Formats: sequence, C-alpha cells, structure tokens
Amino acid sequence: MAAAVAVVVAGVIIAVLRGQADDGPTAEQSAFCWGTLKRGDVAALSVHPLPRYASDEADLEGSWRADCKVGAGLDTHGVMQQLQFQLSVGGSLDVTDVWYTADNVAGVSPYRAPITGVPGWVNQSMAGVLLPASCASKLQFASPAYVRLKAMDDQEETWQDGTLQKRMTDVLMTAASGIARQLGCSEASFKAPDTAPRLLQERTVTPGKACGLPGFTVTQATKEYATDGDFRLWSCSLGSGTDAVYFTVTQDPYLVSLNALESLVSDRRSTVLTCEGKQTLVQAGTDDTGLIQSFRAAVTRKAGCA
Repeated sequence: MAAAVAVVVAGVIIAVLRGQADDGPTAEQSAFCWGTLKRGDVAALSVHPLPRYASDEADLEGSWRADCKVGAGLDTHGVMQQLQFQLSVGGSLDVTDVWYTADNVAGVSPYRAPITGVPGWVNQSMAGVLLPASCASKLQFASPAYVRLKAMDDQEETWQDGTLQKRMTDVLMTAASGIARQLGCSEASFKAPDTAPRLLQERTVTPGKACGLPGFTVTQATKEYATDGDFRLWSCSLGSGTDAVYFTVTQDPYLVSLNALESLVSDRRSTVLTCEGKQTLVQAGTDDTGLIQSFRAAVTRKAGCA
C-alpha cells in the first residue's frame, strides 16, 4: 500500500513539474507542428493573439512535402480559420545552384537575406532553412530536407524594421531544431542566431565596385541588392525583373558539399576556390564570359582566394 501511494505521489509531482515547464495550461495546447512549438511560439506570429490556437498537420514521412497550418481551428468544411502561418517540411528540388536553392527554400525575392550560422534565408514574409544532412534519409526524402515558414496574416504590414524577420527566424529555428532532435539528426551548430537578419535594400551600383566588390565592373545594371559581411552565404542581384542577374559566393560547408557532388568542371557558371583556407563555391547566373571572369577576379582579390 505504501509503495502504491509513493508511485501516485511521484506521478503527481512529475505532472506538476511538466505543467510548470509549459507556457500555458495543457488543455490549450492543440498540437502545433509535429510537437515542436508551444503556444508562446505560435502567438509570437499573431498580430492579434487568438484566444485559442490549433494546427492541421500532414504526416512528416512518405511525401515530398508536409504542410502544417496554424490558426484558430478547422471549420465544418475542414478549412483553417484565421490562418496565422504555415510551416512546411520538404525536399529541396534544386541543389546545383545556391540561388535557386534559396528560391525553393525561402521564396523568390531580391530582398532575401541569409540567416546567421545555418544554411537558411529570411524573406519579406517567409523564412526557410535546410535541415542537417542526415535528416533527409530519416524523412525518406531523395533530396536535402528543408523547413519553411510563411506568415499568412497581416504581419508584413504590421511589423517593420526587421521585427517580422526576427519572429519568423525564432519560430522557424525552434521548429527546425525540434524536428531534427526528434529525427535524431540534430547538430550542435544548428540553432537560432542571437540577431535576426535584415532584408537587403536596393542601392545604386558604384562604378568599378559592383556588389561592393572592388574591380567588379558592370555596364548594364544601375541598381543592386547585395549582402554585406562575410562570404558564408553571400549574394548579389543586379538589375530587376526578368533582366536581373545574380551572383553567389558560398562557404557554408553543407551547401558547398552538395554542389561539389555535381560536375562543376562542365559548368562554367560555377567553380570552387580555396579562400583563406575555406572551400568557397562561386556561382554566376549568366553566360556572359567577361562578366563571370570579372566577378571571379573581384571575389578572388577580396576573399583572399588561391
């Protein structure tokens, strides 16, 4: 009898501890994307917090993409009401070109900026990140796996000055790191950055220093969107619309290794250099040989490439 009482008491203590660790009453939690998010996480992406949240989640395994919709709950027709955001887990369709990989993972936009420390990007109302390499096989994907978040309410119009990008990055990385842990493919370096990336801004091309690279000369474009900082996930887009030309420099080990699997020798748009001891993937979205050579020469000088 005493032993039975002890077990019951222990069970009560454990339940109390779990309740204290949660962000709110257990009854309020209604899934939230494969067990990775809490109410506080989903509420962070609500312009006007809802009294109740619920998620409609597809099975993570067995398809090329699984979607999760978060809102106030399903109506009688199975439609999510007051949709706040959508979280997706899928396989990247293009890993031969970093620019198009970013398009697939985080959306098409010249404003897109890299997330510090991980192979991911943030956009105006979307953010995405590639999961660690071994996660794809755990999910039974034939290509690298990604997690993508898309804000679906009035977040972009309401939150300016990088607030939305910070909130999206935090929720994205909470979900992505949680999925990686559940799958057993997590890595210590795969975590949310302390600061959120700021979207790229349009600026005028400086003659003889296009994309901020001394010696890189262009004659057609007058506007550019370029990444500041190092070359871990650097990009520059020149021009606009269908006439835009992109350039990328990548030192993220995972992305470099993905492209190293391809036949870069036969693709004059891509090359791998060694810059200050780091394998560096340099790619250009043009067939203009002169422009490609000017770009590579400018990168070689600025990045200290061999």
